Amino acid sequence: MQDRPTSVELLEAAADFVDRELVPTIEGARQFQARVVANVMRIVAREIKMEDPLVRSEVRALARLLGHDAPHLHSLDDLRAAAASMGEELTTKIRAGEADGGGWRGEVLAVVRQSVEDKLRIANPRYLESDIAIRNAAKPQKEI
Repeated sequence: MQDRPTSVELLEAAADFVDRELVPTIEGARQFQARVVANVMRIVAREIKMEDPLVRSEVRALARLLGHDAPHLHSLDDLRAAAASMGEELTTKIRAGEADGGGWRGEVLAVVRQSVEDKLRIANPRYLESDIAIRNAAKPQKEI
């Protein structure tokens, strides 16, 4: 492990180089592939920066929703496994119709929405920003 540049800084610099220096010099399928490579590097950089706190938050939310004690997990692999396991449990409950009505449905929708938004923060934050802007524009404005 190095101090500087960090892995995130290296990925971001490499992605910027691909976009700035390579993409303009090539055409067609190769240009598209170069853009994909730069995008993948940015996704990996965001994942390195954000995944741990986002997965911790998801595990806490799922545990609360499912009535479990929040696990005290330290490694990212353990957090991912807990999120996957509780996600499967929630999926089973949804498929069984347990979230079809009542107050729990709203809680399920809130947890699932937050999980999807957190995943978009890593995979495609511009899509999330667009979605939030559209939802905010659709909200009725309060009169002053």
